[in-house]
Amino acid sequence: MGWDALGAIAELLGAVAVFMTLVYLAVQLKQNNAFAQAQAMQARTDTQLNMISFVLSDPKYLRSIKKTVSSIAAPEEKGLTEEDKAIANIILGVMRTTLENTFEQYRKGLIGEDFYQGITVQTIKTFGPAILSQDLWLTPDFKKEIETILISS
Repeated sequence: MGWDALGAIAELLGAVAVFMTLVYLAVQLKQNNAFAQAQAMQARTDTQLNMISFVLSDPKYLRSIKKTVSSIAAPEEKGLTEEDKAIANIILGVMRTTLENTFEQYRKGLIGEDFYQGITVQTIKTFGPAILSQDLWLTPDFKKEIETILISS
């Protein structure tokens, strides 16, 4: 066996090693991507639970948000105190942040249709009118999304 044949074998083995390395890296990348998606889903779930826990942590928070949402549906009913408005503004601000973040992740393809429709859209249907009524800062795209969801429901 000459040096040329040995060199060709070495080149072939090198090419196989590079190919195997690329296959290994592709598998690792796929596993890391799945892990990152699972972590993102867990973070969204934790955020939703924290938001719900916050609202339920004090009966006056729940009362204030309920009165605010009710006042949107029946504006002729009075009884919304300044404290209620302030508490509702804080709660709705937290919801807005969570919902808008989820909306952005959905637009970028990081969240599936089922999760978005099942959680985010349903929450927007419930609290969207109150979020809009509080004149919270919203990105134009998210404000349009809220309005579209509310019109279609």
